[in-house]
Parts: sequence; structure tokens; C-alpha cells
Amino acid sequence: MTPALPFSYPGIDGDVRRLGALLAVGLSSAGWRPPAVPAVLNLACGRADETGVLLAAVAPLARELFYLGIDLRPPEIAEGRARWTPLAPPGWQLEFRAGDASRTDRMKQLPAFDFVFVRHQNYWHDPATWLVMFRNALDALNPGGLLAITSYFDHEHELAMACLIECGARKLADIHHPHSRPLPDAPKKSVDRRMALFGK
Repeated sequence: MTPALPFSYPGIDGDVRRLGALLAVGLSSAGWRPPAVPAVLNLACGRADETGVLLAAVAPLARELFYLGIDLRPPEIAEGRARWTPLAPPGWQLEFRAGDASRTDRMKQLPAFDFVFVRHQNYWHDPATWLVMFRNALDALNPGGLLAITSYFDHEHELAMACLIECGARKLADIHHPHSRPLPDAPKKSVDRRMALFGK
């Protein structure tokens, strides 16, 4: 899907295209195939820049799907909604909610999800919150569902993976992004530097 609004910052379009390629490798490495009518959850999604490539990777042939993006920040959610909902074809239900992504267990009328995605988790800022979020994400997965995370830093990625394994997740793939764009605000920080994929 081509976004209805341009991305907010220079370089995001390239980052998103590279993420799409990384997702394709990750899904293949995990040996995962989406169901005919997938349900996708994008946690702590911010502006949800990745929505188009995420859906293209996860559900390229789906005639029906449900997608939910959740983030605490209403302006970012409004931007994501404006960018992507006008493009939803018939049969695609795209929702963007301002809310606490760690409290999906308290959200009523949510389906079980086939794919849960967390881009650039900031695990070391609040490990206790991420523990709750990861547990809830795993609980929300359908049997055979897949959870994927990306990270800015190698060490943070290792911590997040250890937390998920402690929660009972089964690691299916861990991929170093060969074309990750370095960021100048911290050493060894880059866009979608690592991706890991987990099953229940």
C-alpha cells in the first residue's frame, strides 16, 4: 500500500521499504504462513509508518483482515489513521486506537491475533511494563500465531528476547538486518537493527 499521506521525516520511506524486505526474510525463516483471514496487532505503533509493508508481508493475498494499531500518543495514532485507513480495500478493517499497549488484556471484543508486531521496543526503559506487554501479546496469539519484534540495539534485543523466552515464547528466528540505517544519536544504534520472531 502506498501511504495516503507522506511520511513525517526524511528517510522513513527507505526504512519502511527495507523493513518490508526484512519481514519477508523473517516470515520465511520462521516457516510461517498466514491464515486466509488474518488478524494483526501492532503494539506501541506510534505513527504506524510500517502498516503498509507489514500488511503486504503478512497478508499479501487476504481479501479480508483485521488490523489494530495501539499507542499511548493520540496525535501519532491520528496520523497513522489518516495515512492508512483511506486505502483499506473492501473486506479490510483497519483500526488505530490511542491506549496503553500493555493493557490489551483489559480491552474487550478483541479477537485472537495471528500476527503481533512490536517495532523498536524500548525494553530497557521499563522492563516491568514490557514483561506485561509481552505476556499479553503471547496470550493474544492464536495457536500457530507469530510474534515479531525489532530493536535499535543488540543488547536491548537480547534482553527483550530473554524476557519473551521467560514468558514461554519459542524463538523461531533472530535476524541481523544487513541494511539497517545507522542513527547518529547513539553508538551502535540503527533502524530495525535486529528482528526476532516467536511462537507460543
